[in-house]
Amino acid sequence: GDRSSRPCMATKAIHLASRLPRIATLAPRATPRAYTASRTLISPARAAMTSPKTELVYFRDTYQTSCEAKVVSFEPVEDPGDDGVARFVAVLDRTVAYPAGGGQPSDTGRIVGPGGVAFAVASVASNKDGTVTHLGEFEEEGAAPFSADDEVTVTVDADKRLLHARIHSAGHLLDVAMTNIGFGPDVMVPAKGLHQPDQAYVEYTGKVEGLDKDKLMADLKAEMNKLVSLGGGSAAAMMGYDEAAEACGGELPSYIPKDSTPRIVTIVPDTAGCPCGGTHVANVNEIGSVDVTGVRVKKGTTRVSYTIEGMKDHK
Repeated sequence: GDRSSRPCMATKAIHLASRLPRIATLAPRATPRAYTASRTLISPARAAMTSPKTELVYFRDTYQTSCEAKVVSFEPVEDPGDDGVARFVAVLDRTVAYPAGGGQPSDTGRIVGPGGVAFAVASVASNKDGTVTHLGEFEEEGAAPFSADDEVTVTVDADKRLLHARIHSAGHLLDVAMTNIGFGPDVMVPAKGLHQPDQAYVEYTGKVEGLDKDKLMADLKAEMNKLVSLGGGSAAAMMGYDEAAEACGGELPSYIPKDSTPRIVTIVPDTAGCPCGGTHVANVNEIGSVDVTGVRVKKGTTRVSYTIEGMKDHK
């Protein structure tokens, strides 16, 4: 999810081709430890709370990598860039593509329209009005732009989708491990995170005087790998405000409206969940081996960095 705002104040311990059962309830992480959105974009978490105009198909199933859709608008990008390639922004009535947010990168893929015309999607973003934009270019130069109401098929890179889900889920798993070894929200409050293939970390508000960083890293690595080995089904569901607060240990971040129905992700059974709009694995054993690679304490913030199998520099 999105760690740009404030944390979920939990008080209790909290190749795709061969993918087996698909978990329809598994989905995006809505901003818990939340990541800050830009001035023009919002996190998928908040988009999920405002009845987005673009239906977010990936909310229902992390492992679904293709869907049918209809074009709402298709506009040229005013500045094509130094290479002179014509780029366009597509808005669809529904999409399986995850828009960047919550520290998680966007999906990439393609949109295939009438006559097999293919549009390569380089990035996906969520907007304040609840729409999702797909930025890219046609695979063949001179292809005729899509028109409103064209029926298209959206497909995303399946391997990348799963890697991003595994990395993001590992960030949630880190929160659980922190609680399990005695550094829960009463000591360290999750505040921000990044879940990218080249770098991943969670930042916590709070610091412990005389903290033994090496021991913390070793203890977290052992606990996270134990949790992965034990396995356990993840869950995600839209909930009423009070139910969501209870699921998150009694309190929700202040940015979540009282009349909303946030999506709550629980990465390990019987632990506290948190709001999140990102994609996640169905079972924590899919995360694979985890390494905790660093602990940095600066100005009251403790950053814990990690890697998993498939990430850059993982050993």
